[in-house]
Amino acid sequence: MFVTRILRFFALALFCAAAPLQAADLPSVFPQLRNMFPDAEAYGGFEGTPLSAAVYKAGKVVGYVFLTGDALRIPAYSGKPINTLVGLDADGRIVGLAIVQHDEPILAVGITPEQLNRFVAQYEGKSAFDRITIGAPREGHVAIDGITGATITVMVENATVMRAARMVAESRGIGAAAAAPVAAAPLPAAAQPQADAPAPEQPRSEAPPPTTRGGEAVGRPATPASVAQRAGSGKAASPSSVAAPATPVRPAADAVVPLARDMPPPNVAPLPAVPGTWTPAEEEPQWVAIWRHRAFEIGVLVVGLTVLFSILVFQDWLARHPKLLIYVRNGFHVYTLFFIGWYALAQLSVINVLTFVNAVMHGFRWENFLLDPMLFILWSFVAMTLLLWGRGVYCGWLCPFGALQELILIASRRLKLPQFEFNDVVHERLWAVKYVILILLFGVSLQSLGEAATYAEVEPFKTAITLRFDRQWPFVTYALALIAISAFNRKFFCKYLCALGAALAIPGRFRLFDWWLRRRRECGKPCQVCYNRCSVRAIRPTGEINANECHYCLDCQVIYYNDKVCLPLIERRQKREQRLQRGKIPPIVVAPAGDDAPRKQAAATDIRG
Repeated sequence: MFVTRILRFFALALFCAAAPLQAADLPSVFPQLRNMFPDAEAYGGFEGTPLSAAVYKAGKVVGYVFLTGDALRIPAYSGKPINTLVGLDADGRIVGLAIVQHDEPILAVGITPEQLNRFVAQYEGKSAFDRITIGAPREGHVAIDGITGATITVMVENATVMRAARMVAESRGIGAAAAAPVAAAPLPAAAQPQADAPAPEQPRSEAPPPTTRGGEAVGRPATPASVAQRAGSGKAASPSSVAAPATPVRPAADAVVPLARDMPPPNVAPLPAVPGTWTPAEEEPQWVAIWRHRAFEIGVLVVGLTVLFSILVFQDWLARHPKLLIYVRNGFHVYTLFFIGWYALAQLSVINVLTFVNAVMHGFRWENFLLDPMLFILWSFVAMTLLLWGRGVYCGWLCPFGALQELILIASRRLKLPQFEFNDVVHERLWAVKYVILILLFGVSLQSLGEAATYAEVEPFKTAITLRFDRQWPFVTYALALIAISAFNRKFFCKYLCALGAALAIPGRFRLFDWWLRRRRECGKPCQVCYNRCSVRAIRPTGEINANECHYCLDCQVIYYNDKVCLPLIERRQKREQRLQRGKIPPIVVAPAGDDAPRKQAAATDIRG
């Protein structure tokens, strides 16, 4: 034990002694740099504000490399920033970038490395001063393609990379920010490339004296250990570079956004007295442009939600017209699946709930949620309906995967496939499974939202809706299996496994109105029609509707108004018909002239009556 400690001490001392020489070993920490700067001979230390490391070739600065986390931190969909390694050349053009640390659920599970590499490759050759937009072209902007199903993530990544690149370029006097020619920074003596002939002396520019931030000297070559500590654990990759340092260094504190108690980290400039927003005042907020360019989708969604709201308000009238209700409900399921789901990619998920809770706990910002207008509008509508009708409105009408199961059920019934149900004891035990899943996911999300996203694959939503089955075969097989089960057991996944349904049921208990679904005194005793006919099995044998499990299909309301199915109404109808029968006057029969037989028969009937 003692010998082990001595060895560790000498190893640490040896590492510290060699630290000034290890700036040239930066590619060992970030192998992506070999692709960004294949001809680089040496790397300087991380210095300046924001921090960046010079890249040398033949004793000259040919670019810069930096981590976006050292420049500014924009919370992404997970509520935490994405840390990206970026390289700029001497002209301020991006030569490559690589995501080295993130907590984004969609990047952890669902987006393939090939998709991510195609996205980041689009930045190569772009200037740090370009205004880049995702998706639809905009005047004065350079448009690039996004990643399907990761709208918010790529929007935040784009804003982070471009604003950080501009900050670094401006602080080094590159490109549009250069007010005067800036001399190249000298190559550190420890990192000079060895050659037979001495390299020509480079002009030196005055640099600010080294300062200390968080115990780390700024201006000295950074060790791979310190760099790796700032970057965090790695993921994804591509290349990048920047140019010579300038004399005056503009502080970047106004671009830092506090996310938690430990923000800002020791290696980031201190926060101002009043932290600024991450969106510069002179620029239009990015979410405004996104909403403007998705105006058609927003309009169609708002129209659909208005129609649904009308259906709910006039549900009693629709319940009296069961055939019309069937057409309306099935048509809305088609709209939900094809438009909300496969076209607009607005499938809600339990990850949305966990992300919202995480944001509330660690610095809530509306801008993060406004970046996806479809999800924002849909969640706003769902929040309203939870207070009025409970969870059933979303689960029964607005969930694309639920709509897919309903359409599959219609097809199975037309094919006369058998339906299987569990007995009451098993059925009520299985109800609890989705709540257990929700609790487990919430516990995992407190430590890592990205890890929670991995376990949230119990939801087939990403596979069946967001990625439209374009995924690895195990995920596709799982989703297809659940869809196949729904052909024999109505909405099996929704009833027993859906953590999102469990999450919606909790606030649904606090709805403002007692209940919009009508019941009678005879429901459950003696009448059992609704209990037997509810295929979601949200009605108890005693006649009460379990609001936590109801999907608001309105089938029970059709029965409520049907005097040929509802037992109390049948009894009332029969009594009414008997009264009418007892007091019924025989119709007057018009007989041919000269024929008095019918009159005699009618008179005899009246006498007997």
